[in-house]
Amino acid sequence: MPQKKRPPIIRATDILGIPNAFRAEPLSADDMEFYVDSLDKRRKNNLQRGVKNDLLESAAQKLFFKAVLFGNRGNGKSTEINRLLIDKEIKQKFIVVRLDALNQLNPRTFGMADVLILLVISLIVRCNEKCNESGRAFHEAGIMENDLVKELSPFFPELQNKMQEGGMTGGSVELNILSMLKFGYRSENQVKIDFAQERRSLENLLDFLVRKIGIVKEHLPEFEILIVGENFDKEQISPRLLDETFVQYSAVFRQLPIHFLFTLPVPFVNSKELELPFDRDRLYPIYDIPVCDKSHKQDTEGITALTALMEKRADLKAIFADDALELLLRASGGDLFLLFTMIVAAGKDARYRHEDEPTSEKRVVRLDVENAAQRQLGNFRNRMGTVPGDSDQTTWETKRLKLRAIYEGKVSTKVPDDALYQLLRRRAVLFFNGPGRYGVHPLAVEMLREEFATDPTFSYKGSGLDL
Repeated sequence: MPQKKRPPIIRATDILGIPNAFRAEPLSADDMEFYVDSLDKRRKNNLQRGVKNDLLESAAQKLFFKAVLFGNRGNGKSTEINRLLIDKEIKQKFIVVRLDALNQLNPRTFGMADVLILLVISLIVRCNEKCNESGRAFHEAGIMENDLVKELSPFFPELQNKMQEGGMTGGSVELNILSMLKFGYRSENQVKIDFAQERRSLENLLDFLVRKIGIVKEHLPEFEILIVGENFDKEQISPRLLDETFVQYSAVFRQLPIHFLFTLPVPFVNSKELELPFDRDRLYPIYDIPVCDKSHKQDTEGITALTALMEKRADLKAIFADDALELLLRASGGDLFLLFTMIVAAGKDARYRHEDEPTSEKRVVRLDVENAAQRQLGNFRNRMGTVPGDSDQTTWETKRLKLRAIYEGKVSTKVPDDALYQLLRRRAVLFFNGPGRYGVHPLAVEMLREEFATDPTFSYKGSGLDL
């Protein structure tokens, strides 16, 4: 079923316009007028131009671009990918196939074979669409579909039963057999054999995929194939699954005659750099935007970059009191997702407050932001703990000592370990450009103040919420 087209972003001129203007979602192609390059400039690594140029140069040299975009949650990776894919030169040169680890795979159980199967399904669909766009016939779509069914139906009993009952019909590539296979990856009860346990099955699947890639290239010879794997960096996906897919079967990615760009977690990339199927000069970090420097004072460049972003979305003077805006930026820690989430929450509080007290200010004031920040602080505390059955066995005692060491600037914290890995995934720790500096999120700084309030050896240096 096609996704519903979301309404366009409209710049907010009052608090009623906040929910639409500050949706905590990646910018789509239609919304790119709200993109600002101030964030890219503050990161100081020419990210977008570097990825684009390396991709085009690889294609020109008949090489295959195998790359990773990695960074913490909420810092704009998906928007940067969308921005790359609407580039005129990229659109003229590449057929883009997008794979989503959260929405198209089961994030708790997928393996290498699942990724390959989804890839070939999506490739058939995308090639069919591309041929239709250019007015070409792609008669092989139905043949490729049937070949895929023969290859996979023994492993999907439900699919095989449907075929025997005559429940599958020809015609639309996306709506029939392929849509059922896609659904199989998201279904808890769908029974399928784990191909990754059978090397021969995986090799057969790889050969099958390479043949289909060849057919696509015959029909669309002027295009290269670019696979974009998104959301493989999300918390729902365990390091074990990433290791099995990108390390154990790294040779599979190297063998495929297509281009790749995946998103992966920062600690995973750092710890597995030499084992991943990507060239070391194709690992592209997307850094956090600092709101405080290493001395725990305001980072003027970071605040300016974030303010430029917000000015694109709203009339700041009309919607935010000055002290409210300052606290919003600081409490977000530069996390764009969190910033937008708190803006929407504070906007609702401002609206309801004004409705109850019409004489009060019809803007977001500091109290509204304080309430939103306090709620986020509660959520933050809950994420720091460990519960029975949790894959993270790092105790809060270990995490809080690591947080304190980072906050106090201990040299030893520059080398990642399990505690830092978990804190990065939870956004309690941020990673900035320059000398590779780690920093403690302002919400986590507040937790340190609570934890060590009676410890005379702990000195608060700033960069918290200061409520």
